Amino acid sequence: MFEIYVHETFDAAHFLPEHKGKCANMHGHTWRIECTIRSETLNNGMVHDFVDIKATLKAILPDHSLLNDIIPNPTAENLAKYLYAQLKERIPTIIKVIVWESATSGAAYFES
Repeated sequence: MFEIYVHETFDAAHFLPEHKGKCANMHGHTWRIECTIRSETLNNGMVHDFVDIKATLKAILPDHSLLNDIIPNPTAENLAKYLYAQLKERIPTIIKVIVWESATSGAAYFES
């Protein structure tokens, strides 16, 4: 079994309308997304071309946007699930997406 990992960053703002703390106010992050792609076989020696994965990521990442316009409650968890679904349509062998909203806080989504 082979796995590859790709990460990318993007900047976006959000607020958490159901949150009782300071995150209920609009604020921004430089988000980091990590993708894990798995395959039992290689195609020309690769699981998937890194260049293609990065291009796909760039095309779907909501850079410089208000995430609330895309996801009603844009927690890191909900953003990970949303991005996973977007990527799964384009890269069927993706198995996991991790979204980091800071260097120390993130959330993952994967299907069991």
